[in-house]
Amino acid sequence: MKKLRVFCGYSNTGGIAYKIAEGLRKNNIAADSVVISEHNFSYPYHMKINFAGEGDTVLNKLLKYYYFIKHALTYNVFIFNTRSTLLSRKWDLKILKLLGKKTAMIYVGCDIRDKYHYVKSPDKYTVCKNCTDDYQRKIGCVMEHKLKETETIQKYIDVSFSHPFDAMILKGKYKYLYLLLDLENYVPEYSLNSKIKIVYAPSDDGIKGTKYVVAAIENLKAAGIDFEFELLRNKSHSEIITSIKNADILIDQMVAGWYGLISIEAMALGKTVVCYIRDKLYDYLPDLPIVNLNPDNLAEGLKLLIQNKDELVTKGRAGRAFVEKYHDYIKNSAQMLEIILNSN
Repeated sequence: MKKLRVFCGYSNTGGIAYKIAEGLRKNNIAADSVVISEHNFSYPYHMKINFAGEGDTVLNKLLKYYYFIKHALTYNVFIFNTRSTLLSRKWDLKILKLLGKKTAMIYVGCDIRDKYHYVKSPDKYTVCKNCTDDYQRKIGCVMEHKLKETETIQKYIDVSFSHPFDAMILKGKYKYLYLLLDLENYVPEYSLNSKIKIVYAPSDDGIKGTKYVVAAIENLKAAGIDFEFELLRNKSHSEIITSIKNADILIDQMVAGWYGLISIEAMALGKTVVCYIRDKLYDYLPDLPIVNLNPDNLAEGLKLLIQNKDELVTKGRAGRAFVEKYHDYIKNSAQMLEIILNSN
């Protein structure tokens, strides 16, 4: 193979395209993150495609083919995410396969989650049971479309990466996804505030279980527990990170059953993280140091953490060690590329 050049894009959910590209650059591999649009949280990227205004005009369609040809001539490995490619009907994947390019797709959650399974699940708390119609419209959660598009992607892609609880429709054809974090940009701070501060930054109230978090906080306040709480809304990524640095506890996902990127960031900063964790996740990560609470015991669990401050320092140090072990972007990006290059 000629000199290796890696494309990461066109979506940048959670800054994932940028972090993979940056991680590969740290491994002395030429890589770029290329995006179509800015992310709501202002995640960084290397290059942005420029179109002629809004809409799927004839000119913009021609520009899509121009950019695709340019990228096909520039890169020999393509790492896409969240089902996002550039051309309609996934023609870019079909052409890249004909050209002998190595390709991968990273799935991160709602892009492939089996809504019907989780709505019908006997589990008391699931993402889909708490998801709103507005959010489903926003992300295009139409199960029939999701199944059809994923089937096409899986037909032409070399490797898929996913979290196991989201991967049901992939029928076992995926590699475990460890989210990546640029750890050198997250300096841990283990000292505690004189009054324990809790922060919570939901990207969506429904799928994050915000109503349960608010109810638990109100119960604690009514019980006279002394603490501070900050609900972070409409903040940039950098503003959220600053708030986490100044806090002691982060509450993350209360209905998903696993942890998200913000949990990893908080652990990297030495903070105690509270999530609802499904038992099966411990089969993959037995040393997960997150405090496992659900909507039923969240208030009581937070009360114990507030009243036992020494445990917060222990959890904070364990969290930092955990993300260094599992979520280092330099190590994980290299492993991801190796899997892609060795795929048949």
